[in-house]
Amino acid sequence: MLRSQPARLSDQGPIRVLYLDDEEPNLFSFKAAFRRDFEIYTATEPNDAVRILDEQDIHVILSDQRMPGISGVEFFELIMPDHPDCTRILVTGYADTNAVVDAINKGQVYRFVSKPWNEEELRNVVISAHLQHKSRISTNRNAAHMVGALRAVDQGIRDLAENLRLPESDPEALSREDLSGALLSLRDRLEDSTPLSLSSSESQD
Repeated sequence: MLRSQPARLSDQGPIRVLYLDDEEPNLFSFKAAFRRDFEIYTATEPNDAVRILDEQDIHVILSDQRMPGISGVEFFELIMPDHPDCTRILVTGYADTNAVVDAINKGQVYRFVSKPWNEEELRNVVISAHLQHKSRISTNRNAAHMVGALRAVDQGIRDLAENLRLPESDPEALSREDLSGALLSLRDRLEDSTPLSLSSSESQD
């Protein structure tokens, strides 16, 4: 595993990039070009790349398409179940229409980069990919908050319905205080659950 520490960091810390390529000169060139911009991890073997993904919070993954034993699209398809939020970039020196179709349908690739790459263009692609990564994380977090809030609403309604159930022997047993207490309990439950919208600090993560 090769790693370089960037001299310049983003506002929320370094953009962590993993590049998988069986040709080490390509990895050295990438690290030399972008070591000041990103925190770079490189691997020549898919198994090493998976280990890095398991150990590090990688934001953006680049993979060469043509590798012995596995293609870049197949690698992306392999890691998707365990690392769905990483933004994927396919690097290829071949005009392969089938690879493009597979990447869209199977590997969910964000962008394609041709070899040899343009340094400034690739830098912008990685930065844009990181922004998509942050957006995906924020969206997933919002969805989780929403599910939690809806579950709290559902349980609160169930509890309220249970509290409002009148005893058969005494239809007047439910007092105004009982009703007020049940409604307050529902309100407290909803307030204790995660808000439907994130705070301003969370939404900017």
